[in-house]
Amino acid sequence: YHLATLPVHIASLVTLDMKSVVFYVAHQLVNAYPSTAVAWFTAGCYYYMVRKYEPARRFFHKALALDHNFAPAWIAYGHAFAQHDESDQALAAYRTASRLFPGSHLPWLFIGMEYVRTNSLQLAHQCLECARSLMPTDPHIYNEIGVVAFHRKNYGKACELLLQALQLSGAPHEASCANLGHAFLKCKAYDLALGAFQQAHRLNPRSAPVLSGIAFTLQLQDRPDEAIEYYHRALGIQQDDAFAAEMLSYAVQEAAERPV
Repeated sequence: YHLATLPVHIASLVTLDMKSVVFYVAHQLVNAYPSTAVAWFTAGCYYYMVRKYEPARRFFHKALALDHNFAPAWIAYGHAFAQHDESDQALAAYRTASRLFPGSHLPWLFIGMEYVRTNSLQLAHQCLECARSLMPTDPHIYNEIGVVAFHRKNYGKACELLLQALQLSGAPHEASCANLGHAFLKCKAYDLALGAFQQAHRLNPRSAPVLSGIAFTLQLQDRPDEAIEYYHRALGIQQDDAFAAEMLSYAVQEAAERPV
């Protein structure tokens, strides 16, 4: 193994959700290079992928004990804390990564995302703008700034930013499409909203929130029979979807009241 390039290789495998390959590489690295940070970082990545965040944190901590300046482990450490809603620890890890990677936009992106998650919108906007100044072509940054605009009820700006995110990505991205659907809904652009949700559905056919988004848009277009079908599909995937369950009852009532 070429240890210097492994962090990028492992990050790519994580993005592609190749759990079995990450498990194999982690096993090989821990046996061959037990004194290197990247070996334990890879082990932590595997446990992160299978949503076992406590052991993932232990392995990331071990990687950092071996090399305190190993920035990828700090970012992964932050992600593991964020998954347990431990925001302060996540932010501390991301800030450390930003000091170790002063030219990288990624720590600032993740700090901004964490502030979005905790509804600290002003801080989120500042950090995301910092990320954009470092990397003005990353579509994820525009998606997150669009989410901030949405939460601030600036729906037109949210649509603009989310469209930029999709243009920059070069290929449709489920989260941006779904977010754009919600922003178009707020602007009462129902045809555009439906198109955005349908694109998100093509990318991930088993997303209950996206199916609910399609259903709600159809309901607003006075198409209750079609809405009912999509609400049922959403509830078939996520039975505890309270929004879908409530809106389904309204759609059934609306369908019953329609003239034959």
